[in-house]
Amino acid sequence: QILVEYFQFVQQNYSREMYVVVHSLLNPNAPPSNIRAVGTSMAMRAFDELDSAHGSIDEHSTALLGIYESGRALRLLLKLAYVNERPEFGIDKNWSESGDCYILKLFRDFVFHQADGGGRPVMDAGHVVSSLNKLDAADEEKIVLTSRDGKNVLVVSFADVAWCLEKAYQELCSNSVPIPSMA
Repeated sequence: QILVEYFQFVQQNYSREMYVVVHSLLNPNAPPSNIRAVGTSMAMRAFDELDSAHGSIDEHSTALLGIYESGRALRLLLKLAYVNERPEFGIDKNWSESGDCYILKLFRDFVFHQADGGGRPVMDAGHVVSSLNKLDAADEEKIVLTSRDGKNVLVVSFADVAWCLEKAYQELCSNSVPIPSMA
C-alpha cells in the first residue's frame, strides 16, 4: 500500500523517465535486469542536467566578468577624478599645465570630451570603454592628445598615460589625510 502511494507521488511530481527508473528499482515483481539497464535509462537525463549545469556556470561566469570589468573601470575613473585639476595643487609645477597631470587632463578630454567637425559633443561609450581598457592594460598603442585650443599636441601611449596616472595618484595618496577606520 505504501509503495503504491509512493509510485503515485513520483508519477505526479517527476518526469516519466524518473518514474520508470524508480518503479523498476522498487517494484519486486519487475526488477531491472542489471545495473547497465538502469544506467542507460538515466544517461540522457544526466547529460541534460550536466548541460544545464554548464550553461548556468557560463552565465554566472559572464556576470562575474561584467562585475569585475566594472570594478576595474570604476577604479580607473576614480583615480582620474581624484588627480585631474586639483585646485589645491595649482601652484605646484607637478600639478600644473606642464606636468604629468597635464597629460592626464588631455587624456580625460581625449576619452570624454570628443567632438565632431562642427564642435558638437560625441557621446561614444565604445570609445570610452576601449580607452579605459587600454589604459588599464597599459597598452603600447600611441594616441594623439590635443589641448582644447589646439596649440599643444602630444603623442603618447596608453602605457605612458597609465604611468602618469599611477605616479600622480600615488603622490596624491602620500599627501592625503588618512580616513579614520570604522572598527
